[in-house]
Amino acid sequence: VLEELGRGGMGVVYKARDVALGRVVAVKMILAGAHVGAVQRARFHREAEAVARLRHPNIVQIHELGEADGLP
Repeated sequence: VLEELGRGGMGVVYKARDVALGRVVAVKMILAGAHVGAVQRARFHREAEAVARLRHPNIVQIHELGEADGLP
């Protein structure tokens, strides 16, 4: 993680380096962290699915959706 880029009602976005591919990426994490519930987890997945269908030069492409240390 290089720096925090912003936060909203649901999550925080970080600027990070993908060491495997040598590129800068954005990583979004749910603010609830380890206390995230099923409803928040489902909303996070729906948001990612919706954004993944969009193609626009001003919208960041999603390359992966998953968990890190049990956090979405």
